[in-house]
Amino acid sequence: MKCKAREMLLIAIAAILCFSFSPSVVAQSQSQNGQIEGTILDQNRASVSSVVTALNIETGATRIVTTDASGVYRFPLLSLGTYRVSVEAANFRKLVRDGVILAVGQTATINFELQAGDINELVAVTSDSEIVDAGKTDLGRVMTTREVHNIPLVSLNPYNFGLLQANVTGRPRGGFQFPNINVNGYLRRVNYQLDGNTNTTYNNRTRLMLISDAYVSEIQLVTNGFAPEFGDTPGMIMNIVTPSGTNELRGAVSYRFRRPSFYSRPFFYNSTSDVPDNTADNFTGTIGGPIVKDRWHFFFGYQWQYRDDRSGATRLLTITPQNREALIAAGLSPSIFPLAIPALEKGSFYIFRTDVQINKSNRLAIRFNHSDLKSPNFIQGRLNTLERSIDSFSVDHNLGAQLTSYTPKLFNELRFQYGRRTGGFKRNEFSGTGPSIVIPGVANFGSPNSVDVVVPAFRVTQVQDNLTRTAGRHVLKFGGGLSFHDYTEAAAIYGEYTFSSIADYAKASSGSCPLCYSEYTENIGDPETRYKAAYWNLFAQDDWKITPRLKINFGLRYDFYKTPKADPTSLFPLSQKFDVDYNDLAPRLGAVYALRDGNRPTVVRFGAGIYYEAPLLAIYRDVLRYNGDPTFSSFTFDPKSPGAPTFPNVLGVPPVGSDQPPQDIFTIASDYDTMYAIHANVQIQQAITENMSIAAGYVHSSGRHLNVYRNINPINPIRYLADGRPVYGNERLYPQFGWVVIAESAGGAEYDAFVLQLNQRLYRGLQFSINYTLSKGINDSPDGDVEGVFSSDPTNRNLDKGYSSADQRHTFISTVVYQPTFGIKSGALNYLFNHNQFGFIVAANSGERFNIIANTPDLNGDDVAGDRPVGVMRNAGRTPPLYNVDLRYSRFFDFTERYRLEVFGEFQNLFNTNSIVSFSNTRVNVNQTTGELTAPLPDFTLRNSSTAQESRQFQLGLKFTF
Repeated sequence: MKCKAREMLLIAIAAILCFSFSPSVVAQSQSQNGQIEGTILDQNRASVSSVVTALNIETGATRIVTTDASGVYRFPLLSLGTYRVSVEAANFRKLVRDGVILAVGQTATINFELQAGDINELVAVTSDSEIVDAGKTDLGRVMTTREVHNIPLVSLNPYNFGLLQANVTGRPRGGFQFPNINVNGYLRRVNYQLDGNTNTTYNNRTRLMLISDAYVSEIQLVTNGFAPEFGDTPGMIMNIVTPSGTNELRGAVSYRFRRPSFYSRPFFYNSTSDVPDNTADNFTGTIGGPIVKDRWHFFFGYQWQYRDDRSGATRLLTITPQNREALIAAGLSPSIFPLAIPALEKGSFYIFRTDVQINKSNRLAIRFNHSDLKSPNFIQGRLNTLERSIDSFSVDHNLGAQLTSYTPKLFNELRFQYGRRTGGFKRNEFSGTGPSIVIPGVANFGSPNSVDVVVPAFRVTQVQDNLTRTAGRHVLKFGGGLSFHDYTEAAAIYGEYTFSSIADYAKASSGSCPLCYSEYTENIGDPETRYKAAYWNLFAQDDWKITPRLKINFGLRYDFYKTPKADPTSLFPLSQKFDVDYNDLAPRLGAVYALRDGNRPTVVRFGAGIYYEAPLLAIYRDVLRYNGDPTFSSFTFDPKSPGAPTFPNVLGVPPVGSDQPPQDIFTIASDYDTMYAIHANVQIQQAITENMSIAAGYVHSSGRHLNVYRNINPINPIRYLADGRPVYGNERLYPQFGWVVIAESAGGAEYDAFVLQLNQRLYRGLQFSINYTLSKGINDSPDGDVEGVFSSDPTNRNLDKGYSSADQRHTFISTVVYQPTFGIKSGALNYLFNHNQFGFIVAANSGERFNIIANTPDLNGDDVAGDRPVGVMRNAGRTPPLYNVDLRYSRFFDFTERYRLEVFGEFQNLFNTNSIVSFSNTRVNVNQTTGELTAPLPDFTLRNSSTAQESRQFQLGLKFTF
């Protein structure tokens, strides 16, 4: 069966390539483009054969099509911008519609009713497309240029905008760290794209390339119902579109800064006598324009960033004063206990893009972007002391190209990109020496355990070709592509002691009891692991306008994920060969029906389909790394193990002979399958005015084959906890190994959400997007991918059924941009009250989920820490509700029509609301024999181990545009 599937795949790829490189081929994709379509009728509602022209006002690009027998016309793959659409037909007046604004991924439906008369007579109308998009079948939205650049963004991180959409939970991040974005009930599932090309690292599901907000034009956010053209995630497509030049020379220069007085005292900052000296400076410059008018344009952008943050919320230490004093008494230096870990972020970003109309049938766009960012003291605070500090660096380069070709009926798009990122972690002047030391729930100190790790390179090469043909009421689209991932990663080489208490550490430190630790772990040997993967895709879809009111989009996507090669010399049999899944077929269906058209239209949307997730490459990396090969070894000792070191010694070289402990093994199930989700959604959208609409919808997702991790080595339990969990002794199925952690695709998930949205596009200076989501997420798969959580009971997966880590009952998010206009007779008052603009982000939610665990790290003896007390559901804890308002105020000074100065101030957490987002200590006391609670669950907010959102921060800036 697998051989047959492979043969069919190769035949299909060959067919796609033959079409792709034929001379008559043309381009199509909605990842950098949009579409205008509609129906042309006369006053009696009869179809009219017409010639339709679409002119991009900014670039001069022109396309001409003719209608079919039903009066239907379509312009696929139009570049973004403002359009003039004109219609000419014999015996009818010429009709021109200006002001049609086309955003990324949008299908703007523009219907025309022609009036009988001379063709030389002109009827001109200026208006945008309907606010209710009758051509849209997915659930999502586009953040326009005006919204992107005029809502507050003190962090300067455009990826935080991914949280500004319904059906999404998570938390923004300061600086250029990646935010936690959860979609459809799944933790950190986002397919990041840059101009339609992949920008995702599949080893850990984060963004690959850093970018500046200065060169973001639009952001496309699609959470459900996307067409077969898109894949690799059951979550969200986040496509960032970069600007292109126009026929006018335009540019901007800006400077943003923060000073110590711009910061409020951080929440839980344990000092009343000082406020940290935080500072930030940011310079950006952009310019774009014509090289040859109407033919060739360019855009260049630059950003320089310096941010000295000495009191970020996640960098505050949550070590209690009592524990701090006890550790100092045990010999630690008071200097390693600052109130917060100081952080510094500095670097620069570049982009150059050029778009050229080669001839009337071919257009080429090329983009190069680069970033170089350094982050000293790149650790969180919480339970980490300053000794755990390390410096981080990241350098990336990305080249992308898009060749589009078109005839009136046929379109082809060929995309290519090459991306490369290097980075790593180095010691600094604060880094500790000797072994790493952990006292769970108390403090982490000693040498950092992710130090002196240099990643040679992450390389991604991608080729994608899409072919589109318009045939009457059908737009047929076929495509195929490959993304090749070449990763090299280096494991940390370290030795780490774990102590149960400060008292035990003090005994070991004094030399009176050098074996008083509970566990010792050490990585030894060659840390570098290189692995490669190839992700192929094929798709076919039909966008069928059955009637002027009804359109469906249906098709099929096939993904072939060629995972890394296994090491046939691995000591564990399951690690010697990786199974490859050949049957990842994903049918999709989307439909939109206009219940009422004309004035104040109403549409209903429906979507359903299967959405596969690209395999997490970190699984294969760990299987290749921890495979029993003595070239790289990971050992875990308890004090009674043969050859166990005495504190504070580290081994440095693998132990030999009878002193050699068993190595820890990671492996993968032989029947491992690709994770996928079955999505279904329905939405009704009603236009309230010409520029405002309201939508209500329901989303369901059923996850299949989610990753589950368990240690399969313990056998023959010696007793049981009160809930039936087996408690293991020292007997092991594979005594030559320690851990034998297996990754299995055995988990399931269910997610249901009700979504309410109110949107207004720009009208009289006001635009907004208001979103509310009521949702519930349940699964039985602890998220080992992101949180490192393994199964509580290796024999009973049902015990881990509980709330998803992404579960959040109520989520409210809104953005507003408003520039009011007042007609005041007094010149001075008129000048004062006008030329002002306000941008808001308002967020509220019911709190995040967290796991409550027992104070005994391993209740059931399966060598997996983090066990829950008996009777406590997984992720039963929830942080308090969160409330936040961010504000941007701008004052404009117009010198001429071309030259403008903007003076602006941005506030993060305007009202300085103290909202707790996590707890460092979620351990509770339990009966060591039964696993049951010995007291009611505590109020975690009283433990002095809370992390809050950032306190109020203010940023001042100047921006000159021309």
